[in-house]
Amino acid sequence: MTGAVIWFFVVVGALAVFAIAAATVGTEAFRLGHQPPPTIFDLDEAVTYVADHLPEEAQARLTYPEVRILVLAQLEHLREKGILGLAGEDPLLARRAGNGERPVVVADDDAVAVVLGEAEAEGLDVTDHDVFLVVSTLHEHLAEIGAIGPPAT
Repeated sequence: MTGAVIWFFVVVGALAVFAIAAATVGTEAFRLGHQPPPTIFDLDEAVTYVADHLPEEAQARLTYPEVRILVLAQLEHLREKGILGLAGEDPLLARRAGNGERPVVVADDDAVAVVLGEAEAEGLDVTDHDVFLVVSTLHEHLAEIGAIGPPAT
């Protein structure tokens, strides 16, 4: 009789351990399946993407170091708007401090003006159209990797 009782408790204990493990694994799998993966931004990859996806006439005028300067200027502009954050930084804090929980919309002309000003400060000889192409291509890259949302319509 005691052998049957021991086996009963072993089976019940094994079932309890299995149920707890299955519930834990199921909960975590559900959470991870519904949570977007973290977006990791690589500056060199972004510069290469932008430079390679520009139209040929812009590629002929802009060098990789110039594209890098323009990309960095636009990233700083997006950071100031509270859209992007550096590692360990919460970009939502700046957004909450500035305008609550509303979505942030960055106008193309505003972004081009800021980046163009930085380009002039760096002594780059670029046109408004070149800057617009770099900004829009960078936004395509950021949307592609999931760092920002789609363009506002």
